[in-house]
Order: sequence, then C-alpha cells, then structure tokens
Amino acid sequence: MITYKKTELMSSTEIVRNFSSILDSITKHGKDKIAVMRKNKLEAIILSVEEYERIYELQELLEHIQIYQTIEQRKDTPLNEYIDLDQLLAEQGLDLDEI
Repeated sequence: MITYKKTELMSSTEIVRNFSSILDSITKHGKDKIAVMRKNKLEAIILSVEEYERIYELQELLEHIQIYQTIEQRKDTPLNEYIDLDQLLAEQGLDLDEI
C-alpha cells in the first residue's frame, strides 16, 4: 500500500481553493504527489506529467514482459496440443468472415 505524508493529503475543497499553488508545488517538484480526499476518502492523485509518463511507460514495459513470458512458456507446448483456428471457430458456430 502506498503511504502519504501529511502534507500530501488535501481535501477537495482545499484543492479547489489553492489549485494554482498546489499545481506549482507539483510541477516545480516540491511534492511528488497530492492525494485528494473527499468525505475522508481517498478519491484521486495529482501527479506531474513526468511522473505520470514514467508510470505509464513502466506499465507498458510490464505488459511487454508478460507477453514475452507467455511466448516463452508456449514454446514448450507440443504442437499436438495446439487448437486449430478453423476447428475453434466451428465449435463456436462462427467462421473467419464473422470475426
């Protein structure tokens, strides 16, 4: 679970009232993140564009690693265990033109 410093937790009302200065604190790297609270519940996180892009790139990298691992695992699958596409479509009552 992610932890937040007391200075990173702000109510939605406080965010609205001080948005410009809060945005400056994020964009000028004074703060890594701001957690937006509403009714004492965490609702959103404000991040810099750089941090958001870094997280997005890490997520894409993880997806690529998972795809690679799946491909590597399937290399060991004997050919007789593969399912023919035409057979699969027929079992589902479909043909290639329908998909």
